[in-house]
Amino acid sequence: MARQASAGELRTRIYVFDRPLDGHGEERLDGSGYPLDERVNVFGEGNGRWCRWVNAWGREIYEARQAGVTEPATLTLRYTDRITTTCVIYRGRDPRPYEVISVNDVEDRHTWLEVKVQRKAAKA
Repeated sequence: MARQASAGELRTRIYVFDRPLDGHGEERLDGSGYPLDERVNVFGEGNGRWCRWVNAWGREIYEARQAGVTEPATLTLRYTDRITTTCVIYRGRDPRPYEVISVNDVEDRHTWLEVKVQRKAAKA
């Protein structure tokens, strides 16, 4: 697990989406009072970030499968406060999103961010 990454290791482009917020920082609701299903890019339309993407392997994969999780990974990128556990992340042009499990500001220095992501297993 990387605590930091060199600039040359930030090779994977990600796009981060979250539910839109109203002017008061609350989720926008539809006419019935339910959150809107749409998502917006947290960095602006068409903008992404570069990260170091490390897929889980070894024993970690078997533990994740028992929990019904597929394709767990750890992302290391430059710090931003725009990524939260309510976001979904797209890896490059992959149409299937990853869920954010946890977000860690490494050593609380606001320099690096470590994000754990996963996909849920398809139900048969």
